[in-house]
Amino acid sequence: MRVQPITNNIYVNKNINNRKADVISFQGFFNQAPSITDKFKAGLAALDNNTIFVVTRNKENSDFYLSRYIDKIDIPVHKIVTLEAPLSDDDKVPYVKDNFVVYKKDNQYKLMPLDSGYSVLRFYKNSHSLGEKIKNGEVTSIPYDSMIEIGGIDIKEKYFVFEDIKYNPSLADKYLKVNNNIATPEALARFNSQAFISINSHSDKQDLKTGGKQFTFADVGGLDDVIEECKKYITRPIEYPEAYKNIRLNKGILLYGPPRCGKTLLGKAIANEVGAKFAYVNGNEFKTGTVGSSEGNVRQAFDKLINDAPSILFIDEFDSIGKKRDGSSNARYDDSVVNQILGCMSDLEKNDALSFVVAATNRKDLLDPALLASGRFGVHLEIPMPNEEALSQIFDIHSKNKPFGDDISKPALINMMFKNSFNGSDVAECITNAYFNALERLGMYKKMDAKLFEYSDIAKIKISQGDFIKSIEKIAKLKG
Repeated sequence: MRVQPITNNIYVNKNINNRKADVISFQGFFNQAPSITDKFKAGLAALDNNTIFVVTRNKENSDFYLSRYIDKIDIPVHKIVTLEAPLSDDDKVPYVKDNFVVYKKDNQYKLMPLDSGYSVLRFYKNSHSLGEKIKNGEVTSIPYDSMIEIGGIDIKEKYFVFEDIKYNPSLADKYLKVNNNIATPEALARFNSQAFISINSHSDKQDLKTGGKQFTFADVGGLDDVIEECKKYITRPIEYPEAYKNIRLNKGILLYGPPRCGKTLLGKAIANEVGAKFAYVNGNEFKTGTVGSSEGNVRQAFDKLINDAPSILFIDEFDSIGKKRDGSSNARYDDSVVNQILGCMSDLEKNDALSFVVAATNRKDLLDPALLASGRFGVHLEIPMPNEEALSQIFDIHSKNKPFGDDISKPALINMMFKNSFNGSDVAECITNAYFNALERLGMYKKMDAKLFEYSDIAKIKISQGDFIKSIEKIAKLKG
């Protein structure tokens, strides 16, 4: 009996029931919107020895299991191509039936299901099923001339017969999601390890150089007045230089106050708000054991600051290189460094470059008075310990999109933090530890260690009031 092909299925020089199947032309990309099978073929056409093709109805689910099973893929991965067609309330909209990854090695297609337990992926050859249960995380070679069911509803674009497809990645680049520059399976694993966290949080803008989060003023809580001053003296002059022509700008800003209250975070936010280059250096890094080298390091940093304009140099622990000079004939070794900074700041003030130095210290009282004068670090902004309102703002920033239980009482938590003298970093650490407490309380650590943790378990994780209280008490104890 001859098997009638389904319109738009792709049968190319294949035999089913020992009879030649109809050949359907591949025209989806040219005459109409690409169908699932069109996209599927485009994904296969993008496969080389360093590319994997993920087919999924839920990308977060697939990323989660891909990170667990990536060591089973025996090719170095440089690129991930993804076809995502999620479930829909409209039963006329096609969707992907299963989550799986396909790759090619030695001209052989290989497939690995991405889900928990066993997959229900079906292969057919000569109208006979080749097996209905394929273990997830296990690589299976796709039998020659076999057909796979990729659509989840009874539509014309439901099946695909595997064939040798000419390499052509251009259609995948145009119609599918493509992630490049993942050099090794280990790098891919690190890339997808973020899936666990991203389930409960929106992705943040990333710094292209470091891969870390690119902070803005929206990430700085409880410092509205300070932020306004930073806008006045730095960000607005950088954004609108024409409005500040012939105006003497303060090129040195001093942030002072207790440790871990947001000084470094604020410096990064200033740079990112205006797209300026940002350089961070700890004051101690300028120091060397060779006479004259410390001063040279300072000069080099300032020269780079001007050449990179618009730019911001952030000097942390400024008191380590800016201590008061004693004025005696037996001057301290680092007095010359203070003199060098004074000279560099004078040069910076005279330069038209939109470059600024933001210095941070916990001990303003230790700094040389000449450094604090107008024309050097003439703007002084205090970063105080947060009050309850500030703690509330900081809490909202760090707890955004975190999985909270129904019993959370934010006012009670903020009050506990305030009474225990929490700073901004303490709040962030508290939320992280509370999440860990929830994992332990819910038995998730045991499931992870036993390799039984599944994607569905993520939705069960909720941070309770008790998890927070336990975290607060731990941090308060460490603070003494």
